[in-house]
Order: sequence, then C-alpha cells, then structure tokens
Amino acid sequence: MTFDEGLLADEAELSRRDADRLLWSLAGSGAQVRNAVQLADEFGAGVLATSTPPRAVLLSGDDAARDAFRVLARVIAPSAAVVEWTSADLPRWAGPSDALLVAAVDGAHPRTAALLAQAGRRGLLCAAVAPGSSPIAAAAGRSPFAALAPDVRPRAARWALLTPLLLAAHELGVCAVALGLFAEVADALDAAAEACRPSAEVFTNPAKMLATDLAESRPVVAGAGSFATIAARIFADDLRRWAGLPAIAVGLPDELALASALLARSAGPADDFFRDRIDEADRGARLVTIGDDGDPRDPVFGERSAGEIELEEIAARRALDRLVDSARISGGPPLRVDVPSGSRLVRLARATAIGAFTAAYAALGLGRDLSDSLARDVR
Repeated sequence: MTFDEGLLADEAELSRRDADRLLWSLAGSGAQVRNAVQLADEFGAGVLATSTPPRAVLLSGDDAARDAFRVLARVIAPSAAVVEWTSADLPRWAGPSDALLVAAVDGAHPRTAALLAQAGRRGLLCAAVAPGSSPIAAAAGRSPFAALAPDVRPRAARWALLTPLLLAAHELGVCAVALGLFAEVADALDAAAEACRPSAEVFTNPAKMLATDLAESRPVVAGAGSFATIAARIFADDLRRWAGLPAIAVGLPDELALASALLARSAGPADDFFRDRIDEADRGARLVTIGDDGDPRDPVFGERSAGEIELEEIAARRALDRLVDSARISGGPPLRVDVPSGSRLVRLARATAIGAFTAAYAALGLGRDLSDSLARDVR
C-alpha cells in the first residue's frame, strides 16, 4: 500500500477521509483530563484512603485501557504489587488487603462486571471507569465510579480512563499525583494537539513529518528509561494497530542489543556497491527515540535510590547514544520525538500524543479504516 504524502497537506481531504473525526477526538485529550479532575468529588475516590496502602492492586478492563494500565503499573509498582487480571474469577489470595481498578470504554461484557461484583463481596477496595449505563456501572455499587462521556472513542480514550485511575491510586496511597500535575498534563496534551493539528503545514507539524518518514518503513521506537519505554510501547502499538506498520518498541538500556540488531538488518551487505541506499533507508528500519529527561526527584515515583537514578539517567542515555550511532551507520537517519523537560508523566503525555497523531496521519495516508468498529475489544 502506497503512502499518499500529498494528503497531509490537504486539510479538506484529511477531514473527508477521517470520517469518524479521530483527529478531532485526539485533540480533546487535554479536556478529558480537566473534566476528570473537575468531577473528582463526584468520582468519590476519597473513600479509598486508608492508613495502610493495599498489598496488591489488580487491574482489569478492555483493550482500550491497556495503555492506562501500563502507566499505572509503572507508577504503582514501587508501593504495591500490580497484577493485570484477565480471568473471570479473582485470584484466591485476593481480599480486603487488596484493591481492584477497572476501566473499559465498552462496559458491556459480563466478565469484567462479574469480577467487580466479586471483588465487592470479598471486601477489596474498588474503583471503576466505564460508560454510565453499562453493567460495569451497576456492578460498581457504592464504589467510586467515573462515567465516561458518551462520545469518547476507543482510540482516543487514553486520558479519560487514566486520569480517574490515577486519582484512585493516589487516594489508595500507592502513588502521589498532585492536582497541579494534572493541569500540566492537560497543558502538554493541548500543546501537542496544537502542534499536530490538521491545518498545520507538514514541515511544521511533528506528527505529519514522522508519519511521512515512517509510513513505508519498519519503525523501531526506542525509549531511554523506564517511563520513556512505556511511551515507546504505546507509540509502537498505535502504529501497528492503526496504520498496520510493523513497528517494534525497545527499552533502553536493557534492549540495546535487540534494537541494534533490528537496525543492522537494514544495512544490507556492506560490499554491495550497487544497492540503492536511499530506497533501502525508506523501506528498512527507522529509529525513533524518546528521551527520559525528567526530574529524577519526580514525586510521582516517590523516593528513588542513587542506583535507580544512575540506571535510568546515565545507562539509558549512554545506550541511546550508541543506538543513534548504529542507526546512522545502517543508513537511516534517526528520528526523535521532542518533548519538554519536566515531570515524566507530563513528558509521557506529550510523547504519546504526538505518537497517536503520527499513527493517525500514517493510517489516513495509507488508506486504512479508522472507524470505531475496528477499535473496540469487548471482554
């Protein structure tokens, strides 16, 4: 399938092809965060506050909640065990010392609702995010419940799901997310939407430029540090699920060897003088990097040891430098998702927003169907 690069410069045609208005929905992510914070009292997560944080936090929901769960798992892990649970029954050990967080754009499947009801009977602390008239809403009972807006689309629901869950995790005592940080996240999402808007010229729009560079390649998205790796995996998933690109995400420093091997595949025989290097760079692997240049004292993660800081701040950056050198040798100039310094949650918001717009533009340019019917995954 050939990528229609000219489409990205034609706002009217972009709008016509984006019949379900995905680009418009993605631009509303900042509003999702602000709306969830404004409704925090109605959500009622304050009832989850206890003197002792839960021993374990179980996460359950549909495919649209996958990215939210990735972020939650990273944020909660230093304080409690985190288990993404997909069985129809709770684990035998789960009880009043544990918590269950549920999120779903489609709240109709009986498994998730039954799991929530079972957790209530066993005395787990529970909170849920789902459509207000869904079986999950009924199963939540008196537990904190955030009703999704009726027009939330599965592909653009990331922050509508994640924000209430972070509020719940904060009240559970397993992470520290100040309300002011949500305002910064919303501002970062708004800034990304402005930069990536359909009316922006291709050469000034970071998502359109990335889509043009990646649409006929094998993207290798590398995150330098644990939180940037989450952003990389979300970005790669969007490229695969929306645009059908064979994207692979790697985390640095641990997966440096894998990333180098993926890039080396594009180089071809070193002694083949007649190979078309420019054409190969387009068809082969392209490196996209996401840095982790946040504050090492980020309160979201609590206290971190000097060893943790060294791993995330020094080893990851060294690995990133080596990987960039490998990409230049292989013939494909490395690309970068530029995000401002600050809290890792804010940086992740910006990086994943640019990634989502990139995947949407790539999908539209490749003629892919972005309708909601192909985005829903009911469990």
